[in-house]
Amino acid sequence: MNLLIVLLSVLLSTPLSFLRGGGNEAYPVMREAEGEAFLTPDSLMHEVSVTAFRRLSETGIQRTSLDTMVLHQNVALSMSDILTAHSPLYVKSYGRATESTVEFRGTSPAHTQVLWNGMKINSPMLGTVDFSTIPAYFVDQANLLHGASSLTLTGGGLGGAIELNNQPLRNKGLGLQYIQGIGSFDTYDQFLRFTYANDRWSSSTRVVYATSDNDFRYTNYDKKIDERDADGRIVRSYHPTERNRSGYFHDLHILQEAYYTDARLGRLGAAVWFTHSLRGLPFLSVDYRDDTDFTNEQLQNAVRSALSWQRPFGDALVMDAHAGYSYQDMAYDYSTKRASVSTDITHSQSYSQQAFVQAKVDYMPASSWLLTANLEIAYNHVRSHDKSPFHIGDNYNRGRMETSLSLSAKYRVNKRLALSSILREELYRNDFVPLIPALFAEYALLNKHPHSSLVFKLSVARNYRYPSMDDLYFRPGGNPDLRPERGFTYDGGLEGNFRMPLRGKTFLSLKTNLSAFDSHITDWILWTPNAKGFWQPSNLKRVHSYGIEFMLDTRLQLPHEWTLMLTGNYAFTPSINQSRDLDDNDASYGKQLVYVPRHSANATARVQWRSWTFAYQWNSYSERFTTTSNEVTRITGRLKPYYMNDISLEKQFRWRCVQASLKGIVNNLFGSEYVTVLSRPMAGRNFEIFLELKPQWKPRKASRE
Repeated sequence: MNLLIVLLSVLLSTPLSFLRGGGNEAYPVMREAEGEAFLTPDSLMHEVSVTAFRRLSETGIQRTSLDTMVLHQNVALSMSDILTAHSPLYVKSYGRATESTVEFRGTSPAHTQVLWNGMKINSPMLGTVDFSTIPAYFVDQANLLHGASSLTLTGGGLGGAIELNNQPLRNKGLGLQYIQGIGSFDTYDQFLRFTYANDRWSSSTRVVYATSDNDFRYTNYDKKIDERDADGRIVRSYHPTERNRSGYFHDLHILQEAYYTDARLGRLGAAVWFTHSLRGLPFLSVDYRDDTDFTNEQLQNAVRSALSWQRPFGDALVMDAHAGYSYQDMAYDYSTKRASVSTDITHSQSYSQQAFVQAKVDYMPASSWLLTANLEIAYNHVRSHDKSPFHIGDNYNRGRMETSLSLSAKYRVNKRLALSSILREELYRNDFVPLIPALFAEYALLNKHPHSSLVFKLSVARNYRYPSMDDLYFRPGGNPDLRPERGFTYDGGLEGNFRMPLRGKTFLSLKTNLSAFDSHITDWILWTPNAKGFWQPSNLKRVHSYGIEFMLDTRLQLPHEWTLMLTGNYAFTPSINQSRDLDDNDASYGKQLVYVPRHSANATARVQWRSWTFAYQWNSYSERFTTTSNEVTRITGRLKPYYMNDISLEKQFRWRCVQASLKGIVNNLFGSEYVTVLSRPMAGRNFEIFLELKPQWKPRKASRE
């Protein structure tokens, strides 16, 4: 009977795992859509993904989940590299191992909210997240919530939200993994993970250390050298080949996790993430200074911690609670070194702290209803100052409280139609944001086929994003009278999942999503120069962003252990300034926003045969303008489209006491010359090789349930 209950839970794939009672009895799971399902204690450590029916908790949501294989087979990459290659988002990178921000649907980086284990990690000072400092090795689950769907997590995501999570271990016993990477430009990467799990406890320790001179060569098209003859006449002109100067980096990351599962207490989780990063900031390609005479580097230390608790009460009510604290100090040093004397030009330091608590209740009074209440309280504090002779004293020293309350109701009208609504109210400083509503609907166009589904989704939402601390208080220029940015978004699309047996053990699985969106943002905050000679933010812009997003994920299983996989993303994103011209010289009305490509695309093809894996990766961005007027008469007015190609080959080995793999990667296969930000050169063709070792211990006997 217990086995039958477990099998039923797998088939129904209910969305939440809950606990009740004691001992090793089966734990009931909240009912959803059709009947009840049950999970055993051990199965709490496993994910089950089936498409038998739509989850009521995901009604109308436009979500892109990154494959765990993408995250774990690209350990040397940061999340900025992962999102560039496997999502429709635009990643604005200042170069290898330098700041990388994400732009969702033609909005700014500050309009993308990022959560780690339930805690928002956007900088309270800038409002953005540097994805180059997030190792993919530290992420077990990554979800992208597009447009209005971000309101199911948090407010402020005018473009969308990104959810990064860690999860308990699946395998019991001891585990050890070590990866050594060696790459071009004296790059060395080390990855270490030690794990342990039993029936109740789960612990994981991960360490990443990366170091590189990062002194790649590039052709500098921003400079031209003339060769002259004896009479002073130009006989030849050419662009010089230079090295990336002051681009070194040393990054250390440590992540400790622990989880405890108990029938009476529920599931408890804790994660602590420490970062130490020293990075030289590369000189611009238009810079003629000698880097040996200057220090231009950034030092960052950060600690993030998150606690979680989940417990059911009966079979229709569950409570979740999260708490978190993060601390970050960042120093930027720009100084000259002449005659053995160092002089600070800029020596700025900032300290930011974030404290966070959240309580959430899910209640399902009937199989067709799901009611949710969520309360979040956060306190942010920033202190910014500059120690150089030119800037004495604090820039600003401020803190503020942020509170958010949301109520949602989801209702399944029948087997095909489901509706959902969210009301969110937010308070920052002493100001209430007007009520934030969101409505979602979905209709199953195909729901009778046992292995396929096709769902049509619609959503409409209002949203607000309040200014960052720099926007309000930076000196000189901060504007404490700024209003929150306001957005209104419409979404619609189709999501399909298909699995087609072909012959014998051959089958084809396909997942696809096509969506269209229309977004209007007013009171867009823009920093512009004022009459006093410094820059100041104001609520100046109105932006209309619209377009389509397409995703494809397909897998073909063939005889003789062959597997073919293809994934791809495409986004068409016009993001148009609709503000009136600021003055007679302003020609930005009706033009595409700066650094926002209209077209972005990527694709990854993977071939597996037994212990061999070959992968080809391609991505592309269309032209990006560097001026609000989209002026192209000057060479610096636009950045040319570019196409990137990477390949990798991996061989796995399995012996009695150890598993190993050897992987070689060629990045920028054809040596494309490109930039993503003006005057910031990118690396040409380069190589990496990785050796992975996993000792194998004798497995423990499974405990009796």
